[in-house]
Amino acid sequence: MLYYTQMSDAVKRPSPLRTEQAAQTRARVLDAAQRLFAEQGFAGARIETIAAAAGVAVPTVYKVFTNKRNLLVDVLNRTLTGANENATVDNQSWWTEQLAEPDPERQLKLIARNARQIYERSAVVLEAVRAAAPLDRDIAKAWDQISADRLARSRRSATQLLAKAGRRARLNVDETALTLWSLTGPELYTSLTGAGRTAAQYERWLANILTPALLA
Repeated sequence: MLYYTQMSDAVKRPSPLRTEQAAQTRARVLDAAQRLFAEQGFAGARIETIAAAAGVAVPTVYKVFTNKRNLLVDVLNRTLTGANENATVDNQSWWTEQLAEPDPERQLKLIARNARQIYERSAVVLEAVRAAAPLDRDIAKAWDQISADRLARSRRSATQLLAKAGRRARLNVDETALTLWSLTGPELYTSLTGAGRTAAQYERWLANILTPALLA
């Protein structure tokens, strides 16, 4: 009986090679989708085109992601975190680093650095989501969730900042969180880089704005 149980488990358990191949296929689809969403928008990028660009069959895309909305959400999550899968912003080292930074001025510089790195990866995809939101209820919910998550993270950052800043803090937690949420929004990154500023210039500008706005 044990032999058959072990054989059955072996059949059910995917091999390391299959697991690696599945991960590679998923990554290729995400790469293709990210590029096409950026170039053509959510509505313009068709699953058939994404599959062809990834070098996979159309049913493969549906098997992995179910639909185009899920594919967009996974693309966005990857660009926001910089990780391939099963990742959130909250468990990334660059996020926990800025929360744990003991110096408040340095923390604000790390917030500016993180905003730059996030938007270098995700700004174009975020714009595709924002543009699609008025036309698709599910996309609108995703966009609202993105904003809500950013505000929640801004509040966590604000709480940590004020604990370190003490009397240097200019605002209370709520106002500090709102300031961080507003000034680190993707729209400002898109506006500044669209006006010819580099990502590095955006980072310096943001740090120079945040420090006097929040610290005495």
